[in-house]
Formats: sequence, structure tokens, C-alpha cells
Amino acid sequence: MRKLANRIETQLKEQGVCAVYNSELDRVWPKTISSEKRKRQIKRFADEHQLEVTFYDVGLCAVFERPHGQSREHDLILPSPLSKPLKSRPKRRGN
Repeated sequence: MRKLANRIETQLKEQGVCAVYNSELDRVWPKTISSEKRKRQIKRFADEHQLEVTFYDVGLCAVFERPHGQSREHDLILPSPLSKPLKSRPKRRGN
């Protein structure tokens, strides 16, 4: 489980999301567990690691990401190339 958590953390630093497919999930949460119980356990894992998880049932894929609004070290905010630069105007003096 620690190995999976490390892999998710590494990928989140690089891409912001981490998709974990059924073959990897099966190593920690075997398919012999009922689907609903398995999803609950994966959700608990995400909560314990302060992550959000979204499930996609086609072949079961769990997509992990940081909760929205949580700052990330690698976020960079750049101005839009479509935005106009601000120009300063000279101050007007009274008439």
C-alpha cells in the first residue's frame, strides 16, 4: 500500500492527477472483495492520504488528485496571452 501511495504522490507532483487501473488496484484490493466494499476501501485510502478519488467502472479505474483549493508547490500562474497589459495614465490636474 505504501508503494502505491508513493507512486500516486510522485505522479501528482508531475501531472496533477494519477490514474490507477484495475491491475494495480488488484494488488492491494483483490477482485474477490465485493465491488462496493472495494470502492469504500479505496475511498478510505484516498481520505487517509488527503486525496480525492473518482471511479470509472469500465475495467475499474481510480483517478486520484489533490482536493480542489489545496495549494500545490508546482502551481504557476501566468498571465493570459490574450490579456492586455496595464498602462498607467498620467494623473489629471484640476481645471
